[in-house]
Amino acid sequence: MQFTVTRVISAFLIGISGSTAWAWPGFTWEAWQESTGVQAPELSTRQAGNPALLPLLDGAEGPITTVAAWEAKRDGIKQTLSTILGTPTDIVRDTGAVEILGEEKLPEYTRIHLRVPGEAGDPIPAYLLLPKEPVHQSGHPAAGPTPAMIVLHQTQAPGKQEACGMVGNPDMAFADELAKRGYICIVPDVIGFGERIPEGTQPYHDALAFYARHPQWSFFGKMSYDLACIVDYLETRPEVDAKAIGVIGHSHGAYGSIMGTIFEPRINFAVASCGFNTLRTDNRPDRWSNLTALMPRLGFYVEDIKEAPLDWHEIIAAIAPRPYFNWATLEDDIFPNTDNLADIYTQLTNVYGLYGAADKFHGELVPGKHRFPKEGRDLAYTWIDTQFGIGRN
Repeated sequence: MQFTVTRVISAFLIGISGSTAWAWPGFTWEAWQESTGVQAPELSTRQAGNPALLPLLDGAEGPITTVAAWEAKRDGIKQTLSTILGTPTDIVRDTGAVEILGEEKLPEYTRIHLRVPGEAGDPIPAYLLLPKEPVHQSGHPAAGPTPAMIVLHQTQAPGKQEACGMVGNPDMAFADELAKRGYICIVPDVIGFGERIPEGTQPYHDALAFYARHPQWSFFGKMSYDLACIVDYLETRPEVDAKAIGVIGHSHGAYGSIMGTIFEPRINFAVASCGFNTLRTDNRPDRWSNLTALMPRLGFYVEDIKEAPLDWHEIIAAIAPRPYFNWATLEDDIFPNTDNLADIYTQLTNVYGLYGAADKFHGELVPGKHRFPKEGRDLAYTWIDTQFGIGRN
């Protein structure tokens, strides 16, 4: 069991308002429902209608004590989540070549600007960072393939540029830091960010145009689809160890990492910082459906959130038994009321324990705002080294 919890006075936590949540322009839930005609899904789960979070190892027939019983529950969680995320309309995959837009040689790595084929007509802009001194797993030859990290950006219009350290907050430059540690990194613009919106516009710009094309889908579904396309591309690179691919992100990048890992089995592990709180403790559960374009079907439940058919502790648990690192803070002003994560960490450890892999979950819950400070990143990077079998002097 690997998790750290540092508590603060609960009365202070109650005072967190989450007032920083606001709706991005370019999307309204009412316009989405009117244009798509989507109705509330018919989902019956044991969590639906229950104001409390049901324990992860609480099954319909009693306590869950075996992997088989857990995986039956997990499959139900994934099916419920898939229903909420929806399905695309006649999606066609672009089978063309990757487009190279430019290359810049930096002191410790080469940064290549490219477009990865994804959905036809919607290529995925990305930077590929190739370190000059790549790391190799223990026992692998020095000239062998290198583990790769997919780095997902936070909610900032420049998207991948901040994650590469080109603009914005240096604490968000995970790709720059990981490439300097010897990892191949790929940093895509997810839908609604970077080169996928007009210059000068805000995140989620014209999200309704996406829903006109795919009325039954969701941004979360599209993000997971694109992540699979990124993995497809990494598998074509001779420098990349295709059996050693991880994903990391903060905030928007965190929940994108979580969702992508659940639905993409080729991702070995996920690192998520400040990516969620539970729906039933959130004073703004509409952040997922009304304030953003991420999963509009959840909007049918926000007026009475206890009716939601699942919650985030179940979503996270669907990653098991693949390794998972979670960083969360107790004064997070974006995702408030995170003190219940202490118990959830214990429950997640028990889920991993069914597989004999309790050490594959690592959770940190510490004082602080919505950020991933150097001490947290250092912990995460050391953990990444361990997952990939990288030894450092």
